[in-house]
Amino acid sequence: MIDSADIPERVWRLMSPADQKAHGHDPGAAAKALARRETNEQRIFNTWLNNRLRERQLYPINPRSDKATTIRVGHPDYSIWLPTGQMLLLEMKVAGGILRPEQIDCIERLIDLGHTVRIPGSAAEAIDEVKKYL
Repeated sequence: MIDSADIPERVWRLMSPADQKAHGHDPGAAAKALARRETNEQRIFNTWLNNRLRERQLYPINPRSDKATTIRVGHPDYSIWLPTGQMLLLEMKVAGGILRPEQIDCIERLIDLGHTVRIPGSAAEAIDEVKKYL
């Protein structure tokens, strides 16, 4: 018997969803795992940011990831106002995450306007980036 882990993704795509399921293949599993990792990193970073907010060190804005956004599509995950009038924009992308075209366009526009935009891959990287300004 062939181990399903040995079947290349291009072969899975040729199979019907019912056949994929019958063989234990979930084509969305990798995307779901990636989203869970990113959400977990954001939770850690949000906790850190909220502690700095309580200490009046910065003022962060982060749209909820569990609801449809009401801000412009592609805007970075975090807008952070820092001491001395500085602003830092962060788009969290864990390893394997890919920027959507709207995100790339928005980031390019913000950089063209002179704003600092960073793309950390973890909460630790995001924290280190913000600490540079505190």
